[in-house]
Amino acid sequence: MSSETLLRQEIRHSLGFVRGLIDHYSGLYSGENLTSDVLRICDEVTDANEPNSRLKEARRMVEERCRQLTQAADRFAQRDPALIAASRAQAVAAVDLFQDAAFEWRKARTIRPSSGRLLRRKSL
Repeated sequence: MSSETLLRQEIRHSLGFVRGLIDHYSGLYSGENLTSDVLRICDEVTDANEPNSRLKEARRMVEERCRQLTQAADRFAQRDPALIAASRAQAVAAVDLFQDAAFEWRKARTIRPSSGRLLRRKSL
């Protein structure tokens, strides 16, 4: 398998837990904090001090969509199952965009070894 495929699988696996959190979020329990849990995992995937603008925008969108889901599923508000399902789908779509941005960012950070030194070596 190529390094890009392995990198893509690693990121998809890491964010699979986030998708599970979103899919199973009910909003009925006081200890649930979807937005901070999701953002913590997203930050672990990128672990960068200065991510690029696309990654920042994707993270902001994930945060916004998770907040919308928590508001739609709030146990003290009027709960509309269609609105909750739509908010959940938008949150998962935002995670998909974050996954693509994280892949591009990590791929750009990967240092590929140069074969130039090997080509200049004297033959035996």
